[in-house]
Amino acid sequence: MFKVVKKYQRLSLLLGALLWLGAPWARAETDFFREGVSFYKQHEYMKAFKSFVHALQLHPENSEAAYYVAVSVHQMGHLDKAREQYQFVIDHYKGTGAAQQAATNLRQMAAAKSAETAALPRETWVKYDLHGHTMFVDGYVNNKPMTFIFDTGAERCLLTTTQLKQLGLPMPTGSPTGYGGGVGQAEPVPIWNMNINLKIGRLERHNFPVMVSNVPMEQPLLGQEFYRDFEYSIDSVARAITFKHRSLETPNLVRTIAPALTVDSAGHYVFTVPFKKEGDSLIVTPLINGIATPMVFDTGASLCLFSQEEARKAGIVIDGRRPPFSISGIAGKAVAAVGVAANFKLGPIERNNFAVGVSNSATVHKPLLGQDFVGNWQYTIDNQQQVIRFSKSPN
Repeated sequence: MFKVVKKYQRLSLLLGALLWLGAPWARAETDFFREGVSFYKQHEYMKAFKSFVHALQLHPENSEAAYYVAVSVHQMGHLDKAREQYQFVIDHYKGTGAAQQAATNLRQMAAAKSAETAALPRETWVKYDLHGHTMFVDGYVNNKPMTFIFDTGAERCLLTTTQLKQLGLPMPTGSPTGYGGGVGQAEPVPIWNMNINLKIGRLERHNFPVMVSNVPMEQPLLGQEFYRDFEYSIDSVARAITFKHRSLETPNLVRTIAPALTVDSAGHYVFTVPFKKEGDSLIVTPLINGIATPMVFDTGASLCLFSQEEARKAGIVIDGRRPPFSISGIAGKAVAAVGVAANFKLGPIERNNFAVGVSNSATVHKPLLGQDFVGNWQYTIDNQQQVIRFSKSPN
């Protein structure tokens, strides 16, 4: 799992809460704006972002500074946040050149997304290989082969600088555009953004933004942003992931309460488990020792992992008879203790005396529900209804 730590909220929130930028009052607004333009021309988008926000704090009516905040976020690859910022400029600086240009940028982004969506298949599938409990899929980066970890716990796709060298791609330059965290380190690691052509099976995205970081990870992560337009199901028997495009004709679909148990056309029982979205992460709430415990449903995690505090709250007991073991993450290896959950239940899946990892050497915002818990259950993730449908694999 890899999660972006530094996110950019709506500009109205930034102006009220960006204490981490420090007090800019000793310098003139024009100084910060000129500084931001200089950083922007040097492709130092994070520094430019900070300078433009300073300028806007000093003069909230500066529509150009507000526009360049949006453009800086756009250049850093945070497309959803850029759309929000452009809309903010349109709404709050009506009639200005900045608002007109923001509207133009939004139309261009919408047209590009529409063209990309039209080119995507309605339904397709890819094979995956299983090593331990980790799923690997083959793909292409700029027409060169690369194997990815299929990781529903990662919001975005991530490549390392080593993998860029293997692909013959240029290294990122300038200041980091953000920071990320995950298993294997206690401090956030710097990340850069770059655009690539990425293809997995028949799913292909051009000029697609991915994160790059200098971390010791053997395989890149295929995060949810790549397959955000699809529902997907995982067949553990055929070792295949099926993708079905979300209906473009039902954008205002009303979410209904799905029954907990149904029977499919083949006569198999299908169990439904709801989830919530936090960013692009899927949050399920299993009962651990009778305690509701929100967790990230993570196909990129081979085992369930808790911080010491989350383990304590869930009543998980450290088994001192078993030695600590090594876990791997984006910044290398860490050590985890073996914890035991007397009872661990999610929908139809129930485990007794189930072993989990317990470690504070990770910057994960919630415990990870790994694939060792799922075992040989098949599941379909329905992003529209926000449910996971489990069915039992035949023996």
